[in-house]
Amino acid sequence: MNIIWHGQSLFELITAPAKNSFTRRSFASQNLAGQIKIVIDPFSEEIGLKVPKLEADIVLVSHSHHDHNNVKAVSGSPSQISEKLGRASPFLISGPGEYEIKNVFIQGIASFHDDKKGEARGENT
Repeated sequence: MNIIWHGQSLFELITAPAKNSFTRRSFASQNLAGQIKIVIDPFSEEIGLKVPKLEADIVLVSHSHHDHNNVKAVSGSPSQISEKLGRASPFLISGPGEYEIKNVFIQGIASFHDDKKGEARGENT
């Protein structure tokens, strides 16, 4: 797995492609054998950094502040065409819960962004 920090809050995780040929054949039709790209907390250019060109299968947003939720800056993998948008769109996770996307398991846990139970700065996941 590669973990890339793009500045501020933005991380990109890229899994290694499947190495087992049996796995590659078994999951090829489900697009599970290749790399999975996950982008975490894409920032807005308002913070003074240039947003890199990003493509992901999954986007995680920890909270709804402009320096953590610029999901429009991330395009989806070509295998995920959103009927609503008419273009490739990544799967967005921005709240608590259990998720399984492309054989990746993610658990979002609710928390607060401040010491006042979220009253000052909101909630996190």
